[in-house]
Amino acid sequence: MENLIIVGAGGLGRLILSQCKDDGGCGKDWKIKGFLDSRKNILDGYKYDVPIIGDPDTYVPQRDDSFLVALGDPKEKERYAAPLLKKNAHFINLCTEITRGANVVLGKGDLFQPKVYFGSDIVVEDFVTIASLTIIGHDVRIGAYSHISTFVMVGGWVTIGRGVTIHPHCTILPKVKIGDGATVGAGSVVVRDVPPNVTVMGNPAKVFDFK
Repeated sequence: MENLIIVGAGGLGRLILSQCKDDGGCGKDWKIKGFLDSRKNILDGYKYDVPIIGDPDTYVPQRDDSFLVALGDPKEKERYAAPLLKKNAHFINLCTEITRGANVVLGKGDLFQPKVYFGSDIVVEDFVTIASLTIIGHDVRIGAYSHISTFVMVGGWVTIGRGVTIHPHCTILPKVKIGDGATVGAGSVVVRDVPPNVTVMGNPAKVFDFK
């Protein structure tokens, strides 16, 4: 029997724990072993029967261990996956109650909350997180470590780069390209390409200057 370990015991990690407990595989093909988190006291004040069993930097994967990275920030996700990847950790995908068309190609470590819809001919690279009630159109490409929040609509032929964050209630129009490391603010409507490493907001979305 496989042991499932969740990397990150914050809000997303606890939410994913609940999803895993409701998943049909829990208690049959695998069991939840615990969290990995460098914040030893992050579960203080919460009532969970799943402990923090170690730090992702130092934990040594065991033969029957499988992993999910439940961190929203793309940089943190990549940071904490890296030491486990170096130790040949086995990462699984969580795909509870999703709908997908033909030819949807997934990487490893992808995490999808319930009621995500995929069109056809989509490529999702490694360690992508997509929250509930999001629709991904046909011929979309999503780069590694990206995070797409709830109630997002991604049109056909959209390209989303590596490490992109898309906040809730966004609409990405067809054929738009979003550069690596970009952030799309909540409620934005993206009608044109987004450069790498910028934040865009609004309708239509424009580059936002925090100064």
